[in-house]
Amino acid sequence: MTLFNLVVRHAHWLARVPLLPQFFDAVLLTWTALWDRERLRAMELIEEAALEIPRVALCIHRFGGTGFAINGREFAHIHGNGLLDVFTGKTIARKLVAQGLAIPHHVFGDSAWASYWVRSAADVPDAIALLQTASGRANDSRTWDGSNLDATRGLDQG
Repeated sequence: MTLFNLVVRHAHWLARVPLLPQFFDAVLLTWTALWDRERLRAMELIEEAALEIPRVALCIHRFGGTGFAINGREFAHIHGNGLLDVFTGKTIARKLVAQGLAIPHHVFGDSAWASYWVRSAADVPDAIALLQTASGRANDSRTWDGSNLDATRGLDQG
C-alpha cells in the first residue's frame, strides 16, 4: 500500500485540516520530481495538452494537485503522484472500469468519477482521451464510447 492510499483510505479526516491536503500533494509532487522524472514529464505533457482543449483552464484542486476546469467548474484533476481523476458521469465511469480503461475512483469508488494512473509518456494519449471525455461532458457537447483508449496502460497503481 502506498503512502497516498494509506492516507486517503485511513486518514481521510486529515483533508479537513486547513492546507494539509495541499501540503501533502506538494510532497507527492516533490517526490515525483526527484525520483520519477518520466512520470513528471508525462504529467506536464497532460497539462499542456489539456490547455489545447477548448475552454479548459488550469486551476488548483481543493485537495492539492492541478485541476482542469471549464467556466470555473472542475471536471478533472491530477495529483502529484500521477493519479488522474476525471468526472465522466456514473454510467461512463462504470463503462471505463468494466472495459479496463480506468479504475474506480480512489475515494468515491463506484461513482461518477474514475481514476487513471499516469506513469510515463505512453500513458499520455489515454489520459488526454479521458480529459476530452470529461471536458465534453462538462461542455454538454458530445458523447464518447471509450474507443480511443488503450486498456493496457495506466491502470496499475503508481
